[in-house]
Amino acid sequence: MATKIKMIVTDMDGTFLNDAHGYDHQLFSKTYTRMVTAKIPLVIASGSSYHRLTREFANQVDQLTFISQNGAVVHLGRQLLSVSPLTNALITDVLALITDHFAAGQLAQLVVSGVNASYIDQSMSPTNRAIVKTFYEKVIAVSDLRQVATLVDDQLTRISVTFSPTVDWQAATAWLTAHLPAGLALENSGFHTSQIGLASATKQGALLTLTDQERVEAEHVVTFGDNENDLGLLTMTPQSYAMKNAAPFIQGQAANVTTHTNNESGVLRTINALLDQRIK
Repeated sequence: MATKIKMIVTDMDGTFLNDAHGYDHQLFSKTYTRMVTAKIPLVIASGSSYHRLTREFANQVDQLTFISQNGAVVHLGRQLLSVSPLTNALITDVLALITDHFAAGQLAQLVVSGVNASYIDQSMSPTNRAIVKTFYEKVIAVSDLRQVATLVDDQLTRISVTFSPTVDWQAATAWLTAHLPAGLALENSGFHTSQIGLASATKQGALLTLTDQERVEAEHVVTFGDNENDLGLLTMTPQSYAMKNAAPFIQGQAANVTTHTNNESGVLRTINALLDQRIK
């Protein structure tokens, strides 16, 4: 007998989305219709901003739940459910820590995200601005990013740093982790990018809050992920799936591995297979 499914949760980049940051819209439409018929809600859990996620699901915004910025911001459709903001002092201290230790050429992108928008320094190159917009959508340039906490009226939740390809990423993130103020944590989001935020604000924490509210047991939740920031999702349920394209370490933490990669619509094909099992 197939295990009951009461909620499906998926990461985006490297998981639901292919390497070109797109997906099969026709297959998704058919799959999502099946999920709606079966009364199974879909939760999108990503390190990206809410505005980018709603761009990807423009036709389903009101029906989906969005865990963005690795759990720091949660929306039910267009309704803001929760925010885990950083203090202005922490924002300023961490930005100073990063920019004082790493040379400008070592930082490809430095982004501070909040509920209303994501912020970059006005000196960022057009090429890097275009890359940032892919993941954050609503991007505003400020005169001095180090002072962003005093320049904008927003609840700031995450600092994302993308290192240049020439940087020893493991050494850089290890140094950052060792020097972060207490209460903060660094998570790898892929693409040489790390996000810094409250240690308590994670995808898993946000999902557990949702499942408690909806009275859904972890064993009835299906999760998909491919990276370090998905480990909490992949270890919380026996119905977890690491992507076939994920690193072996990530695959080893999940209960299952998808048969197909993110470039082969692995999430959607797995969901359809699970729905087929419910019918048998």
